[in-house]
This record gives sequence, C-alpha cells and structure tokens, in this order.
Amino acid sequence: MRHSLRGSASLVLTVLVINLVALTVLPPSAAAATAATPPAAGDVGPTYAIRNCRIVPVAGPAIEKGAIIVRDGLIESLGPVEKTNIPDDAEIVEAEGLVAYPGLISAFSNLFLEQPARAAAGPGAPSEAPTQARTQEPEEDRFPPGPGLFVLDQLKPKKPTVESFHKAGFTTVLTAPARGIFEGQSVLLNLNGEPLRPMVIRNGAALHINFTTERGGYPSSLMGTIAHIRQSFMDAGYYADRQAQYAKGPAGLKRTEYDPRLEALVPFVRDRKPVVFQCNNVEDVKRALKIIAEFKLNAMLAGANEAWRAADVLKKSPVPLLVALDFRPPASSLYATQGEEARKKAEAEIYPANAANLAKEGIGFALVSGSNGDGAAFLKAVRAAIKAGLAEEDALKALTVQPARYLGVDKSLGTIEAGKIANIVLVKGGIFDDKAQVARVFVDGVLFKYAEVSK
Repeated sequence: MRHSLRGSASLVLTVLVINLVALTVLPPSAAAATAATPPAAGDVGPTYAIRNCRIVPVAGPAIEKGAIIVRDGLIESLGPVEKTNIPDDAEIVEAEGLVAYPGLISAFSNLFLEQPARAAAGPGAPSEAPTQARTQEPEEDRFPPGPGLFVLDQLKPKKPTVESFHKAGFTTVLTAPARGIFEGQSVLLNLNGEPLRPMVIRNGAALHINFTTERGGYPSSLMGTIAHIRQSFMDAGYYADRQAQYAKGPAGLKRTEYDPRLEALVPFVRDRKPVVFQCNNVEDVKRALKIIAEFKLNAMLAGANEAWRAADVLKKSPVPLLVALDFRPPASSLYATQGEEARKKAEAEIYPANAANLAKEGIGFALVSGSNGDGAAFLKAVRAAIKAGLAEEDALKALTVQPARYLGVDKSLGTIEAGKIANIVLVKGGIFDDKAQVARVFVDGVLFKYAEVSK
C-alpha cells in the first residue's frame, strides 16, 4: 500500500513538472492566448486547416478546391488542396461544398451604440406627480457629442447582434457616433466575440460630422451649421499653427491657452486623419465636397444614397463613398414630394440602383450597413442593389477590399492572403444567393460554428 502511494505521488509530481515545462516553453503569443478568456461564442485554436473548399480570395482568381491554413489568428498559407502542406498540429475543418470568402466589412455603422437617457420629463409629464416633475433634475448626458468623444466608451456589444452579422458574412465593422454636428470619433472592430476590448482594431478611426442643427441653441439653421463647421476647422488650423510656432521657439511668445475641443480637431487638420461627412441627400454631398476642398481634408462621404445625382461633381473631385443601402428617398428629394406612388416607385427602383449607377460612372464606393443593426436585413439590401444592376463582383469588392483600403487596413484585412488576419467566412452557395447559408466564421482566427448547412 505504501509503495502504491509513493508511486502515485511520483506520478502526480511528474505530471506537474511536465505541465510546468510546457507552460514555460510556450511562445509569448501562445501563452497570452492560453491565459486569456476566449470569446464566449467561439472555439480558440492555434492552428486550423480549412480543407476542400472553393476559395474566393478577391486578391486573385478563385481556387476551385483549396485549403487555408490558419495559425495564431493569421492566414499562414493557402492554395490547391493537393499542393498545400497540412500541419500535423492542425485541427481539420472539412469544408467540401462550401465557399470561402474574406470576412465582409461594413465601413460605417452604428452597431452596439446605445444612446444616453433623455432628460427628465418636462411640461408633458403626468399630472399625478407634478411635484416630482418639477423637482427632478435632468439626467446628465454622459457622452455629449463633440470632436473629442470616442464612441468606444459607450458601446455595449450583444451576442445576438454579433451572430446576426456573422450569419450575414460580416467580420469587421466601423462603429460611429450618431448625435450632433461634430458627432465624435469612431472605432474599427473585429467581431471576434462579446467582450469589447479584444474587438478593437483602431480607436479614433475617424471624425464624424453631420449637417444637422442644434435644438434650442446655435446653430439652429443649416446655414449656421455650415458656418460652424468651417469656423471650427479655421480655428483648429490657427490653434495648430500657434502651437507649432511656440514649439519652435517659445521665447517672447505667449503660450497658447489649452482648448480641448480644438485640440481634438488638430489631428484632422494638421495630420490629415480621416473625416467622415454624413450626407443625407445630394445637397449634403455638394456641401461636404466644398468644405473638403477648402480645408484639404482627408475625407469620406457616408450615407450618400443620392450620390448618383452628384456623379459629375464626384468625378471631378473623387472622394471615397460609404454608400448606405437605405432606399427611402430623403424628405428633401423630389421623389418624396410627388405623392405616395412616386415615392414607392423610387424606393423600389431608383434608389436601389444608386450603387450600380456609381459603378457605371467609375466612381469608387464601399457598401455600408449604416443604422441597420440587422445583418440579414443588410445582406438583403445588398442583394436588392445587385438585382438593380450592381455586378456581384463589384458588390464583393465594395464589402471587402474597397472598405479595407478606405480605412487604411488593406494590408491586414479585405482579402484571403498569407500573412493577413484570418477573417474568413464559409458559405453554402454564393454569398449573395437568396438561399446562401453561412456555416463557419473565423474572426482573428477564432472559429464560430453555426447550424449545420442543409444538403
């Protein structure tokens, strides 16, 4: 009995030593992955071999029967299955009958955005509690809009939303704020789970501006809004110049007083960080182009569902377009003022053809989900744009390589290539087919398994 116990103790000690050695020889990246809590919905594996799928890399011709090796969250290699070495440590993902696409990218969305609570009830409050209505203080706006606001601080990812976009083929989104004139700065996310911080690719990705007005304050008119935007950029430029002059030689110069609002604008004026103008109609497109030219901004236009009406101007002053698939005519549009029948016809035929018309004119664009928080509904809108004349090849580029270029991440995202982040979707059928089903999704090399695809 004593000998048996001694043997058991020796065995336990040996196992502990082996485990300790295994932990100490792990490379830093593997050790971090071991220590980190994996995203709730995915299975983290260091190496996968996706085998026997048709690969649509976007960067080159399709591979009819290929393999993709994923290691440490990156695409290690890909090629015809018979010419691809399958590592011994790889978990095999059998993908026969599936098509591999780069994860789709929405370069402008309001995903996970929760608006702050409204102020307490005012004159319209119920009569049963007049004293409470009079004494209750308005709730503080914790996230007031402005150039210094980072939308990341107010996002709350939810599993159903992540899964909704996965099942539509989306792995990457840019989430932007949605209030005010200078709305704030967006964040670029990889949808690799529910915890927010592991999703972040780039915080402060772009500054977002909307041609709106302020209720009960300045500017209360569109003309005032335009003046406010221009004056803000002029002030930021002057502020930046004075800072630079003081930095060269402060002797004899009064130090520039710190202004947090102008400080937040300086990188967009001086360093040409991206600025995104929300364009709700054709006139907004023209207004934005004038401001962009005046201040030499590195800018994109979002929304732009009437961009085809400004095709001549856009060809002269090419600016990346983030085209939302909202087919409702703006209230200012002539199609919205000619009666219900004309409006419905425009919504069904004219506005879905916006992207196709831009493609015919040779104007570059990305397709974006905008305020649409349902992945299936967004993909349905993409299919509507294709039925209205947009080529499938152009639609795929507008959801992969094109937004990656616009966002400055095309060296790591947007195509299936060795060395890039392993954002891959495996689909039964063509991704734009009405009956397409997403079977597997990789985001940052994290595997998400969805319902088995019906044969």
